[in-house]
Amino acid sequence: MASTFKLKSCEIKYNDYICIKMEFVRVLRGYDHLWSVKIPEMEADELTLLFRRWSRIEYLLDFFLSNVADLKEYFQISSISEAIKDSMEDACMLERMILAFPSTENLDTLFRPLGELDMSMTELTREKARNWWRHRHPSWLRVYAIRLEANVFVITGGAIKLTPTMQERCHTEEELTKMNTCREYLRQNGVFDQASFMDKINNK
Repeated sequence: MASTFKLKSCEIKYNDYICIKMEFVRVLRGYDHLWSVKIPEMEADELTLLFRRWSRIEYLLDFFLSNVADLKEYFQISSISEAIKDSMEDACMLERMILAFPSTENLDTLFRPLGELDMSMTELTREKARNWWRHRHPSWLRVYAIRLEANVFVITGGAIKLTPTMQERCHTEEELTKMNTCREYLRQNGVFDQASFMDKINNK
């Protein structure tokens, strides 16, 4: 990870923290097309924390034990060990698709609008990424972001999504709130595309 930057003071709630300043980490050194939110109180940015969680067997075990009913109902999978294995494999693939060249230069093929509302928007759209090409069953891993313009994204977080809508479970509804919060924060800072974002970053 490269430099971390802050925009102006603005009291907002992000996760369980009241943020005065939201920070943005450049994900790939020397490239300005991929950023990740970092809350000052957290040890790392959202993208780093997300892939750390998905690589830990203990985290995945706890999650699927708590959500096994959704796993069975929506994916017809009853084996938690199978769910953990699939998640770890999928996380590795998704991480490569986001961070490895040349795929990271074509993020618009990976990120897609969150819903119908975002399809009709022209700026700061909410987007989701997953392994769209997974076999056997659809991927339940999601990476969420705000799209500044073509192939330029700010990662806000991610989740294991087992239900049809984000509002059905607290952990996915929280990710929806984070996307909305980041978008509003950018708007309040006068950001609407890559140029305005970089202008704010370079004149911090």
